[in-house]
Amino acid sequence: MKRLWLILLIPLLTGCWDSENIEELSLVVGVGIDKSKKKDEIMLTEQILVPPGNSVSENQAQLKFKNVTVSAKTMHEAIRDSLLITNTVLTNHQRIMLINEDLLKKIPMEAIINQSIRDNNTRRSCHVYLTKRPTKEILGLSDDGEIPSNVIYELKDNEHRTNKILPPLTLGKASSNLQSDGSFAIQAVDIKRGKLILEGAGVINNSKLVGIMNDEDIAALNWLNGEVKGGIIEAVQHGEPLSVEVINKTRRKVKTELNGDHLTINIEVGYTGRLSEDWYGKENSFEKAYLNEIERIAENEVKKDVKKIVYKLQHEYKTGVAGLYRYVQNQHPKFWEKNKGKWDEIFSNADINYEVDIKVIDIGSKGGIK
Repeated sequence: MKRLWLILLIPLLTGCWDSENIEELSLVVGVGIDKSKKKDEIMLTEQILVPPGNSVSENQAQLKFKNVTVSAKTMHEAIRDSLLITNTVLTNHQRIMLINEDLLKKIPMEAIINQSIRDNNTRRSCHVYLTKRPTKEILGLSDDGEIPSNVIYELKDNEHRTNKILPPLTLGKASSNLQSDGSFAIQAVDIKRGKLILEGAGVINNSKLVGIMNDEDIAALNWLNGEVKGGIIEAVQHGEPLSVEVINKTRRKVKTELNGDHLTINIEVGYTGRLSEDWYGKENSFEKAYLNEIERIAENEVKKDVKKIVYKLQHEYKTGVAGLYRYVQNQHPKFWEKNKGKWDEIFSNADINYEVDIKVIDIGSKGGIK
C-alpha cells in the first residue's frame, strides 16, 4: 500500500515539464494599432505588465508596465517582430484594443481585427475602442503609475452613473456585427487635462468609419437602444433647470410594421427615476400633479434627443447602428431575407416612432412616493 501511495505522489512532485518562469513572459494587457510612417505598414504598440521589482529603466522604475512598438505589413508579423525586443508574448489577459481613426479610414476594421479573431489565445471579451490621437500616445499616459489599459477598461463601470458611455464593444461582438448588418458604434478614448477619458464614438458601416458622434449623440443612442443604465436627464421647467436621475428600465417593446416595402418601427420604453435637483422656487414634490409635470418634461427631453439621433442615423450616416434590423429579421423573416442587402436604404427611409414613459418614484431627501 505504501508503494502505491509513492507511485501516486510522484507526478505531483515533478511539476510541469513545459512550465516557464512568469518573469520570462510578456503578459499583454492592451494593444494599440496606428498607421505607420512606413508605406503600407501598420504600427502595433503592446502594453506589457512588468512584474514587481523589475524596473523598465532607471527613469521608469515606478511604472508597472512597458510599451513595445513595432511596424510591419500585417498584425501577425508585427507581433512576431516584437519578440526581437521583448520575451514571449501572451495575449490571454489582454483587456483592450485601441484602433486609431486614421488607420480605420485606410484599412477596413474587419482586416484590422482579423488576426486577433483567428488567434485562439486572444480573449474575445477584450474591449475595442477608437482613438483620435495615436494609440501609442494614449497607452503612454500613466497617471500616478497606473496601467493605462486598466484605467480605460475600468472606466466602463461608470455606465451606471452616466448615459454618455456606450455598452462595451467586445472583440467577439465587433466580429459578429461585421458579419451581420455591419453597422455599429464604437466608444472613443481621448486625453483631457492629462487624464484618460471616454469621449465620443465612431460610427462603423461595412467595416469603414463613416462618422463621429459626440457625447450627446451617445446618450440619445442609448435611449433609442434601451441601453441606459443610469445618468441624468437635464431639462428646464418654468425657466429653471431640473435633473431627473435614471434608476431602472422597466420595459422595452419594439414592433415593426410593413406597408409594401415601407418599414415602420415603433419603440416603447419605460424607466423609473428620482428627482435629484429642482431649482424652481415654487416646486412642490409632494403633489402628484407637480411630479406628473416633471415626468412629462423629462419624457419630452428624451424624445427630442432621440429624434435628433434618428435624423443623424438616417440622413447623415445613412446606417442603422441601433441594431433594429434584428426586430425586422425576427418579425418579418421573408422580407428580411429578400431585402437584407438593402438594409441601409430601408432603414434610412423608415418611420421610427419612439415613446418613453418615465415614472418618478423618489424625490430625494424630501421623501419618497409610491
